[in-house]
Amino acid sequence: MNGHCIIFVARSLHKVRKAKFNKSESECKKSLYYWLYNLRNMEQSEQEQNTVFTRLEEVARIDNLSKDERAEYEASLKAYHDNKKVMEYAAALAREEGILIGEEKGLKKGRMEGRVEGLLEAAHLMKQNGFSFEQIKLVTCLSDEEIRNL
Repeated sequence: MNGHCIIFVARSLHKVRKAKFNKSESECKKSLYYWLYNLRNMEQSEQEQNTVFTRLEEVARIDNLSKDERAEYEASLKAYHDNKKVMEYAAALAREEGILIGEEKGLKKGRMEGRVEGLLEAAHLMKQNGFSFEQIKLVTCLSDEEIRNL
């Protein structure tokens, strides 16, 4: 039975919904039984039905491919999945690298703030111990305004 015929049968049987078909999903060894199982258990909403039929049509198209077309299809599918995995891996690496860069910048900023506080404290002590304005400026490299505000 080719894929187009199965789609026709599936659409025809949709309204009947195969009330007497009582196999479980695990019992569906043949593809026709699996299709009937899906038809019997499908939800009533039009959107879900359209999604199921679209998927069934896609499966039928793939089922009708020649051997060469099928190999080409499977190769393209493999390439798609390989590319997806590579992109996911690259994104994870980029995220990790971004975190490391952020941590490094944070540490550097913290050290710089600590140095400035240390210089201000040193300048304050120098001023209390009678060092001249020029000496404080020369040793600490602080601006005139920063020294005046001590």
